Amino acid sequence: MKMFAYRGKHENFGDELNHWLWERLLPDFFDDDESQLFLGIGSILYDNFDPNMQKIVFGSGYGGYTNPPKVDGNWTFYFVRGKKTAEILGIDPSYAIGDSGILTRSCWDAKNVEKRYPVSFIPHYESAMHGSWDKACELAGIHYIDPRWSVEKVLTEISASHKIVSEAMHGCIISDALRVPWRAIRPIALENRAKWYDWASALDLEIDFDPIGPSNLVEAGAALVPKNSYLWKNITFRRRRILQLTGNYVFGSTVKTLQRVAEKPGQLSSEEATVNAHNRMLRELDRLKQDFSRKTASAL
Repeated sequence: MKMFAYRGKHENFGDELNHWLWERLLPDFFDDDESQLFLGIGSILYDNFDPNMQKIVFGSGYGGYTNPPKVDGNWTFYFVRGKKTAEILGIDPSYAIGDSGILTRSCWDAKNVEKRYPVSFIPHYESAMHGSWDKACELAGIHYIDPRWSVEKVLTEISASHKIVSEAMHGCIISDALRVPWRAIRPIALENRAKWYDWASALDLEIDFDPIGPSNLVEAGAALVPKNSYLWKNITFRRRRILQLTGNYVFGSTVKTLQRVAEKPGQLSSEEATVNAHNRMLRELDRLKQDFSRKTASAL
């Protein structure tokens, strides 16, 4: 069985969690056999997988980045990220347990990390790529966490924070799982918003989003044009030059908004919802191991 994880031009905390988490929970489980594909963390329920390949879904979600996949006998579901995914795929709503990133609770203890930061901010990785959020955070007096850092560094920095403000969905998902209060920033890109409600639905959680806006001219320009269009690629390519010409100017209004948001109280799902979701995922993990150990044994 081969593990599938999305990876763009830059490594991204939410997607890279796959490589960190599953090697701890499922050691020696995966190989390069593409006849079976493991779909874990991410909005990766695409419609363009090989229809003859067996797809094993373990906490993934539908994000709207392709048409919904046609579910047939080559799809095996242990659980999905949320109720919206279950509805769109036409599967029983009981499969909507939550984002499998919640299983980070089994591999990481935030209580062992000393609290050093009153508030930390995590942008979406595309905002980190285009924006000047490190400088905006410095001006706002807020600790900056880059979602392109290594998984363990991000986990350490989240754990060392009293509160997380995040535009990155997995910044909030993992903070919530580790019981670090968080505030969600409404993603600048429209296509990145629906998946938040999918995750929250499994935990009966209402997200109190805050809008914040872009940090600089490059990010503002990138937000106004279609992603991956010629103009979007041109803005991205010329990012460094544009920042040089503008003196890497950070919008003062964004800095002030960030400061106001950081003063608000954080959110958390209920302890009962998180513990129940985690326990159900652990049971599905055991079932997955048993299912495929039997299949391996029968093949010998």
